[in-house]
Amino acid sequence: MEEAAEMDGASTRKTYWKIIFPMMKPMHDTVAILTALGTWNDVMTPLVIMSGSQKTTMPLAQLNFQTQFGKNYNLAFASYLLALIPILIFYILCQKKIVGGVANGAVKG
Repeated sequence: MEEAAEMDGASTRKTYWKIIFPMMKPMHDTVAILTALGTWNDVMTPLVIMSGSQKTTMPLAQLNFQTQFGKNYNLAFASYLLALIPILIFYILCQKKIVGGVANGAVKG
């Protein structure tokens, strides 16, 4: 496709933006979605950056239910479900793009 664009007189920049970049869109979508999932579940970075702050993230708030001698399971599991809902909705909405990106990478072009 690159060679065909070159034969048609397209510049390198135009070839990239009109041909290569749109072909990589499923891969970009998959990476963005998986990065969002990983960031949502991250505990260590907010723990280090926001230590001593009044504001907190959902995974950090879940640490409040764990003590040295036990765990309040009722509140802990309720908070797990509340934290799961937004990212589950996000994943369901983007599921076709994730599967399409993975399947697209498996096909030899």
